[in-house]
Amino acid sequence: MKYQFWDVSRDRKKKPITLSDRLLELVAAAMAVCLLVLTGVLYSKAPDTVPSHFNFAGEIDGWSGKEVYWIIAAVFVVMMIICASAAYNRKLVNLPIRLKEAVFYRQIGLISRMCRIMTLVSGVLWLTVLLAMSADIVGLPLEVAVSFIPMAVILMLGVVLFYTLKIWWIGRGQ
Repeated sequence: MKYQFWDVSRDRKKKPITLSDRLLELVAAAMAVCLLVLTGVLYSKAPDTVPSHFNFAGEIDGWSGKEVYWIIAAVFVVMMIICASAAYNRKLVNLPIRLKEAVFYRQIGLISRMCRIMTLVSGVLWLTVLLAMSADIVGLPLEVAVSFIPMAVILMLGVVLFYTLKIWWIGRGQ
């Protein structure tokens, strides 16, 4: 029977996780804990209203209560958990690429690596949002703090694009 894309029975036979993959997971978990602690510290130092939205010019155009720190923390923790889970379940990843029989395990390995790196990049995005919301507390100029957010988004898109092209390149000749 020809391999069906939605059949996950072959995924159980994939190669073991490498040391670098485990290190990526460990760093991501440590980053999440550190960012939760940082969120708590910034929350305790924040005034009752904090900037919660910025326009493209880097100017504040939305304010919220300081509870928004914990809402953002919850959103980013969920995002990091989804990215980390996708490293173990390729059904959570929807790339516009057909996986090829001959290089299936290499492609699955790259998808898993991309998900682990996306977990870290999600943490970086969380950090940039915290810095932008707390620029006056941290002592950063608002323009500098807000400029990190688009860089983190571009980094996220770059990781997805790089790994998508790499996975496609490996499978193109098969």
